[in-house]
Amino acid sequence: MNEDETKDEKENESENVNQQEGEHENEAQKKNENDSQNVIENEDDGIKIEEIQSNYEKEYYKLKLIVLGDSGVGKTNIIQRYVSDQFSSDTKATVGVEFFTKTFKVNDDILKLEIWDTAGQERYKAITSAYYRGSRGALLVYDITRIETFNNIERWMNDVKEKVEGTLKLLIIGNKSDLNDERKMSIETALHKARQLNVPLMETSALNANNIKRAFETLLKEMYKEFKKEKETFKKENKNKTEGVNLETEVPKQKGCC
Repeated sequence: MNEDETKDEKENESENVNQQEGEHENEAQKKNENDSQNVIENEDDGIKIEEIQSNYEKEYYKLKLIVLGDSGVGKTNIIQRYVSDQFSSDTKATVGVEFFTKTFKVNDDILKLEIWDTAGQERYKAITSAYYRGSRGALLVYDITRIETFNNIERWMNDVKEKVEGTLKLLIIGNKSDLNDERKMSIETALHKARQLNVPLMETSALNANNIKRAFETLLKEMYKEFKKEKETFKKENKNKTEGVNLETEVPKQKGCC
């Protein structure tokens, strides 16, 4: 075999190896994506969500959703991506709390969703925990590249459950799925723990918007189901108005100068 033939054979072997490695990487990536997508089944629950303008001039029901997790896991960017479809790589750490709103028509009801962004630093815990009250749902966020942020999820869950009266719907979010090469928390381990906690889990990326809308609307549907149960209970109790149990019903102010 001459030198040129040997060179061609080595190049072909190298190409085959690279192709096989690429196929394995693609299979692994698809598996991770499928695992993440299959955590929550896409069942037809008959709930239709339509976003509407926030100045909708009819009676609406206010639902409060709080986003919890360690500092730096991407809570603010998750919210910003959902609310305004924006992402910032230099987002400053939240000090205390901030909140954002989106208004929806869910089936025949108008819902104003308040999304509360909380600081993850321990020194703000006394401040942020005071805002847990009245929450109907919570996103518990960790960073898939930092195991310690996942280990703290159960603490965040227990903390909010202690301070919220009534039914609280939960969803665990493994954020920064775009950094799969830097992953430290496997989806399998995370799912195992989530099942132990009896809380659904989904992976997201605020950077590329993967699963962001799906995460919020999955939780909103669960909150809405509980809201409907309470509304029906009020009807059965012959209440004159369905103002909701622990739900604030607001009528927007009339247009005017003040």
